[in-house]
Amino acid sequence: MPARAVRARGVGACVEALDAAAGPTVRRPPRFPVEVFELRHPAVPAGLEGLTVLHLSDTHMRRTRPRPGHHVRLLEALEGLAVDVVVLTGDFMNHPGDEGTALAALGELSRGWTCRVGAFAVGGNHDTAGFLRAAKSIPGIRWLDHEAVDVTARGMRLRMVGSAFPEDLLRATERMGETAADLTLTLVHYPTEIYTAARLGLPLAFCGHTHGGQVRPSAAWVPHTSCDLPSNLASGMLRLGDTLMCVSRGLGTAVMPLRLNCEAQVPLYVLRRGELSGERPDRVVAVKRW
Repeated sequence: MPARAVRARGVGACVEALDAAAGPTVRRPPRFPVEVFELRHPAVPAGLEGLTVLHLSDTHMRRTRPRPGHHVRLLEALEGLAVDVVVLTGDFMNHPGDEGTALAALGELSRGWTCRVGAFAVGGNHDTAGFLRAAKSIPGIRWLDHEAVDVTARGMRLRMVGSAFPEDLLRATERMGETAADLTLTLVHYPTEIYTAARLGLPLAFCGHTHGGQVRPSAAWVPHTSCDLPSNLASGMLRLGDTLMCVSRGLGTAVMPLRLNCEAQVPLYVLRRGELSGERPDRVVAVKRW
């Protein structure tokens, strides 16, 4: 199914729930490239029912094109949109030399979004050490480098676990301490970290990297995803055991500045408490494709 149809169906199904969760500050429906999805898991406590999470990934900013269309459209979509949490899952720049452009774009985005709890980020395989050092000076973003931090959301303990490329979730979870959290959200760049997340019992994880394939000659044919998972798992909500991994199609492009049947995407999740359907899978399966 083309990405545009998937986006329309997702917004149509969830925009009423989003309005109820976030109030009148959210427009109906959010502008492209924001897509709304309900994310159900039994780990979501009643007190965090309706928590909203905006997911940005893979902007791949280039110095030769400092204001690409996807960046301008996202800034427009952020106007008047208030969410609880912003998560950013890497690849803010494309190649060495693009650091300045990526920093300027990320700073502009950080001034454009409105989040009640906070914004949290990890780096990707395209992000240089120099970029990541400089990015820590951008106000309003908490960078997670193989670590866990606890924040307060609606009076409850929300734990943010993040592991930048190359990921080491075991190291990150070892820093969680002994105090239990009401809900844990995990940020990584690579979708293959679903295996580690599931083994560690992390319920909800967010990543990018694949661009959804970026070029899809047909719905069934995704020639390249830069990922070891099967190409039909290049984007969407994946499940392994009791872990859900949300893989964004991302915003930018790599290798070539082209997207075919695979539009840019900024998922906006509305968290719901609910049982996971079907049998508990011992392999990675798609719960929802986009």
